[in-house]
Amino acid sequence: MTRSITAYKSLLVSALIAPLPAFAMASDTTNVLLLAITLAGFSLFNLALNALFYFTGKYHSRNFAKMHALIAIIPAVIALFVVLIYFDTAGAISMNIGVIIVSVALSLLPLQLTLSAQKAPTQHTALIIALAAVLLLLTAYYITPIAIFAIACAHVALTSQADIKVKFIALSTLAVAYGYLGYWAYQIIQFS
Repeated sequence: MTRSITAYKSLLVSALIAPLPAFAMASDTTNVLLLAITLAGFSLFNLALNALFYFTGKYHSRNFAKMHALIAIIPAVIALFVVLIYFDTAGAISMNIGVIIVSVALSLLPLQLTLSAQKAPTQHTALIIALAAVLLLLTAYYITPIAIFAIACAHVALTSQADIKVKFIALSTLAVAYGYLGYWAYQIIQFS
């Protein structure tokens, strides 16, 4: 009995130490990198929104955190379907599955942040979020997809208990951001 356990342990250790075969993915390399960079960029800006909502007290509401996590996980699910349908090689699939797992973990971060959220929203929370939306919109001038995050912040600021100037800032940001994304989509469709 102990010989079989010893043999099993030595086989397991040698399997972990032995080099595994490399997966060649010459045709999918660009697509793998594009998907990884896209999800990494989304996760980076989502982390910025996590910090914004945490420090302004929005995660004091568990429902808000659940909704944020649910919306944030959508790009990872779309990427999973793209990977399973489009990629053929095992290397491309395994690399992208790893990136998707990291993206899902970062998308579920708001649920963990609600456990330590002590600060409740203040009277300036909506103004801070609206100004963050304006800042993101200005950044979207250089990288257009960032306008999606500006839209998210503006919607949160608009639904918060805010005064008229915050609502005006949020509505103005929404109008410009939706128009900007629409124009960008039109340009992509026209020149594709």
